[in-house]
Amino acid sequence: MVCALFTNVISNFESFLRRIILISLLFFTSFSAWADVIPYAPLVPRDPNRIYRKRFFWGIAFSGTQAMMKMDLDPSFWGRNDSLLNITPQSQLGGGFGGSVAMRIGKRWETKMLTMLQLHGRNLEFDWANRPNELLRIETISLDIPLTMKYRSDMPNNSGFFVVGGLRWSHDFQSNEKLVIGASKPLVALKENTYYYEFGAGFEFRMEYVDLSIELKMSNGINNGLVRVPESYYSGSMSAIYPRLFSITLMAQN
Repeated sequence: MVCALFTNVISNFESFLRRIILISLLFFTSFSAWADVIPYAPLVPRDPNRIYRKRFFWGIAFSGTQAMMKMDLDPSFWGRNDSLLNITPQSQLGGGFGGSVAMRIGKRWETKMLTMLQLHGRNLEFDWANRPNELLRIETISLDIPLTMKYRSDMPNNSGFFVVGGLRWSHDFQSNEKLVIGASKPLVALKENTYYYEFGAGFEFRMEYVDLSIELKMSNGINNGLVRVPESYYSGSMSAIYPRLFSITLMAQN
């Protein structure tokens, strides 16, 4: 019952996140369409031509994350005759920091590459019939390099809206991919290299010397990250794990 409740909470959270991003995209469309019509308050723009005088920018970023996963059970799981009843993935909070390099393309487009050090974890709960539930932790310390395209609105009142989309490469320094894992060893390993597609939206504020932005982004794993050991009670019961990462990032860019 508890496992079912937790799964329902995670499902509702993902649905809520999709709605937030959809609403943000609709707001962005409306904001851009009415940018030249709505009479703005008489605020003095802070160097409105800052982004047009330069083509390249650098910055720093700090992020809070929620690491999740999409798990697929192997068909052999349903034919097992042992006491394993269910496997439930659980999300964990984490964080990261790093730097960014960006290049302006035209008036509204920007391509950006970040180099982030991320620390987070994911859990798998194994429900056994004849013993207490077992929780396996998958800890991750990774170097992430997202490459995204950004489309921004005007900033008439020193603030604006933007949407982003792109790809991410993640290398896990703590991966147990090369470890020899026995059939009864309570360990599930993820591959060293994971690839994601990602999308999101955020708000940008022009300060005196930098542009400050808050970005919400969802990253979904493309490749199967599971290191499967067929004879294992643990990883052998699954066929795939696709990591997911929801992040809230605070960035300052010159």
